[in-house]
Order: sequence, then structure tokens, then C-alpha cells
Amino acid sequence: MSIIIHPFISDQRFNWYRRGGALKNAFFRIMDNNEEIFDIKSALILSAQSYFKLLRVEIVISSHDLIIKEVYRLRFFKENFLHLTGVNTDLKKKDFFDKCLIGTINENDYKFGPYNDRKTVKRKLKQLLNVGNFFDAAIFVQENFVKNKIICNIATCDGKCTIGFVDNKVYLRPKTILSNNHLDQNKPIYLIKPKKHKL
Repeated sequence: MSIIIHPFISDQRFNWYRRGGALKNAFFRIMDNNEEIFDIKSALILSAQSYFKLLRVEIVISSHDLIIKEVYRLRFFKENFLHLTGVNTDLKKKDFFDKCLIGTINENDYKFGPYNDRKTVKRKLKQLLNVGNFFDAAIFVQENFVKNKIICNIATCDGKCTIGFVDNKVYLRPKTILSNNHLDQNKPIYLIKPKKHKL
């Protein structure tokens, strides 16, 4: 049975703590001319710290209502973080994540590509800032997710952010992260509470 549910909108605000105990507010200041100030470097650091919560964690999405598979097992790896940010770097993927995590990343370590400009990277990072809490509550799930040229085995959505996953042997790994709800309203959408297991 398919459960079709319209996305919900949450106005809950989240704060992230930088290492050393200093409080970092994840909302962004607005200048007098309404131009948003967004610090890419700080967002990379905070996103890595949020992403770190999902490392060595198995996320299980299961339901008898799912059509293609009843169980999907998801994993987040260090190597996937770079792609989700949208920036380019000459660093190895793991090294990039580690430098972001401990806060030693600098502006010379990354650059913007022809397909991911600063605006695109900013949109991605705004979603990554809270990715560590994404699977704490029930989420919307869709199999065979397709968005433009993006094809994923499944996509998950909390109403504000959509994360697509693709095969990686035993587990599915994150392929894309998008602002807002991009699930196809003409295809089945399931509301499922994920299970998280530490590895």
C-alpha cells in the first residue's frame, strides 16, 4: 500500500557547537541591502561536524509497502562528503573531510567548479548543516528517484531537504543533496521511521 503524504514544514531552529565549546548559530546575517552573508569555510566545518554523527552508523529503512525492496541499508562515508558539498579540491576525499572536521580547512583548499558555483554550493551546505539529525524522525521515502540527470535507488526527504542514495555493494551511499522536497508526487511516497545502529 502506498502512503501519499504532502511534505511538512518545520520552523524548528538548530544550533551547532564548534569544538572548544563556542556556540555557533547556523542562521545567517542579512545586510542592510538584503544581501545574505554566508561563510563557506565555516559552513564546511559545521557540516563536517554534523556529518560526523552519521559515520559508522547503519541506517535501515524498511517497510512491507516498499515495492522494489523491503529493506534498504544506508551508510555515510568520509569519501562521500566532498561530493555533497559541491566544491572541488586537490586534496584526497578523506583528507578534505578530516580538515573540515577539525577546522583546519582554508580557502586555498577548495574552489568552485563550472557546474557548482558559489550559489549552488551555498544551497548544498545549508542542507548539510543539519544532516546529522536528518534520520532522527520519520521521513518520506521514494524508490527509483529521478531528478534531471540524477538517478537514485531511493530518495529520502524531511520536507525541507532531499537526499538521494545509490548502490555501494552492501549499503547505499549518498549521491545528492537538494534543497526542498523533490520527490515525484506522481509516484508512491512512503512515510517511514528509520532505524539507526552503531557499527
